[in-house]
Amino acid sequence: MNLSLKKILKQLDVLFISELDSSYKKIETILNIFFKNILYTNSLNYAKNMYEKSFPNIIIIDINLNESFGINFIKELRKKNKSIPIIIVTENKEVGVLIDAIKLNLTDYLLKPIDINKLVYALNLSAKEILNSGEIKITIKNNIKYNYLEKAVITSNTRFILTKNESRLLELFLSNKNKFIQNEEIIKHIWSDKEVSSSAFKSLINRLTNKIGKDLISNSFGIGYGIIEK
Repeated sequence: MNLSLKKILKQLDVLFISELDSSYKKIETILNIFFKNILYTNSLNYAKNMYEKSFPNIIIIDINLNESFGINFIKELRKKNKSIPIIIVTENKEVGVLIDAIKLNLTDYLLKPIDINKLVYALNLSAKEILNSGEIKITIKNNIKYNYLEKAVITSNTRFILTKNESRLLELFLSNKNKFIQNEEIIKHIWSDKEVSSSAFKSLINRLTNKIGKDLISNSFGIGYGIIEK
């Protein structure tokens, strides 16, 4: 696997539903390290809207929100999406709550006060679930996504299957987003120690550019290529 679990998470969005209590800051600090975007709310109504509009990849929810019981929110969500990783946070150790939670195909169940190591472990489990389900869709830009397992670039109305070298090049760019990568480093990553002509190198860049969009791959003369968010 070319992308580590941490790099997979760094391309994803997490929906974090919690009160602004002592656990919130601890969890938020970790999420900022691991995720591309954090969608935060302390309202289950807003959470529903955020899920439907933003399609987060992972959900972390404190089921003891003052507004209502979070288990009911998860039950409704599971009717629409049976596979999205869900991590719940709670102070509640009651057996009945645990039994209800087990039935909802949760990734993990974390008790307060939050143990950072257990949270990180749960995030890694989430990444593995997404990887195994084949649903890793990394956002390249806006509505252009990359399906890691299928090696396909997907837009609202098109789907391009990448060749082996095209996918390796795109994954190299995504693992080093907002960085220019020197030509020599790209050649070594794609072709190892084989000699490659400048025309073959440029042909690969052009083929990938044509599939993901002409304005997505940036080139800085004398420095290299990369996907730079502007």
